[in-house]
Parts: sequence; structure tokens; C-alpha cells
Amino acid sequence: MAHLPADVPDFLKSADAKREIVYLQAEEDRLKIGEDQEQAWAREWNTDHYIDIGDDGKIGGAVAIGSLPATRDDFIEALVKASPPVDPYDVGFLPYSILEGYEQVRSDFALWRSASPADRPERERLVIHDIGIFSHFVGDGSQPLHVTIHYNGWGRYPNPNGYTDSRDTHAEFESDFVDKFVTVDAVQPLVGPARVLSTVPLSEIEQYLEATDAQVVPLYDLQKAGGFVLTDSTSAVHQKAVAFTAARIAAAATMLDSLIETAWQTSATLKDSGGD
Repeated sequence: MAHLPADVPDFLKSADAKREIVYLQAEEDRLKIGEDQEQAWAREWNTDHYIDIGDDGKIGGAVAIGSLPATRDDFIEALVKASPPVDPYDVGFLPYSILEGYEQVRSDFALWRSASPADRPERERLVIHDIGIFSHFVGDGSQPLHVTIHYNGWGRYPNPNGYTDSRDTHAEFESDFVDKFVTVDAVQPLVGPARVLSTVPLSEIEQYLEATDAQVVPLYDLQKAGGFVLTDSTSAVHQKAVAFTAARIAAAATMLDSLIETAWQTSATLKDSGGD
């Protein structure tokens, strides 16, 4: 939020708006309320947080991360028609949760532009809410363990480097280590400038997730070397692990700012359909 593009509406730059977005960015994980949650809802919601890319760069061995179908429905169809068929709910939908969140924010901005003075405060609240929710998935896209088949320990795959199989790997990295060692001050200098992406930025989302996937092996190398040990804060490998993690968070912030900027600029071409 400290790097929002200068041309976005002023209401997004207020301290209250920034606080609300920062609060809401974790809401999608707060909703993990336990095994008794509604199962129909959980099946849809849980799979929006990840995409299981294989070592061959493909999802389910069928769809290349660099050649994603245009929509979630097309992605599901491609997997179901693969040989052998792939259950889309086994591999996740993260690219589409990012794309769909962006498209909603773009529509929000368009509706704000055309809103009456009386309606604008409500439209502003909706923009803030939807950016906060959508930002969570952009953040997930920068976390290497959210974009790989090796999402929580290396798993049942060839493992010549002897990487960990611990089922605590995911939480220890993204929660315990970040909470204890990674600060805002370490991340902010690494955040790049926002750029305007394609109006439908699927190709840029693909590139973003591919870049994150390229960090899976470096993450496991750091883990193997002891970089994420919570009792060590002085070694050289620990410092590398902190720098690695800060760079991942900064990549998310840069992507989020770029998506917000693109949504804002391209929203000028959207028209209110006047639907009920």
C-alpha cells in the first residue's frame, strides 16, 4: 500500500483505506475455520489459493503454465478432456482467482467513475473491500509452495537432492519464519514500480507464476541448508533466507500495484450495463 500508483483515486490513499486493505488481505485465510466448515463452499474456496505446477511446467501433465486457457471454465474443460483426465480440484485455480479478482476491481473502478455523488461512498467501500480480498491471491502467487506439486515437503517424486518431506514445511516457511524474521522495512525497498499490463493480463499472470515456480528449488535448497531454522538469526544462510523471503513478498506487492494500476486505467473504457 506504500507504493500505490500516484494516479489512482485519492480515496485509496487514505490511512483508513490502507488499513482496511491490509486487514482484508488475510481474510481468505481467516475463513479456514476447521474441518466442520461447509463442504460445498470449502471445495470451491480452498482450490483458489494454489496451482500445482509439475516439474515439466505443466498442470496435471496437461496444461502448460505458459499457455493457460482464457477462462476458468476453459481450464476445467482442458483438464477433464486430457488423457488421462485430470480433476481440476486436485490441481487448483490460482491463476484464475487472480485474474477474476482483477476483473472485479476493474469493474468496481468503472462503476465508481459513473456513480452519482450520493452513491460514491458505497462504491469506494466496495473497491477497498474487493482489492483487499483479491490481494490475498496475488500474495499467494508469490509464494513458491503455492505454485508447485512440492507444496508441503518434496513428496512422492524423484528426489536426488534429498529435499525435506516434512509436512510442516509450508507453515514453517510462510507463517513461522515470516512472522519472526521478515519486516516491512526489509520488503519495501525491493518493491518495484507499478506498470500497466494487458487489459486482460493473463499472460502477465502466467509469467508471474512461472517466475515464482522458478524459486521452488532455491527455497528447498535454503531449507536443506538450515536457512529457515527459527532458532538461528545470525548465520549467512539465515540472512539469505530472509532476503529470499522479502524478495518474494516484494514481488507480490509489485504485481498487486501493477494490477491495481491496470484495473484503474482500463476501467475508463468499461460502461455500466445498467443491469439490476
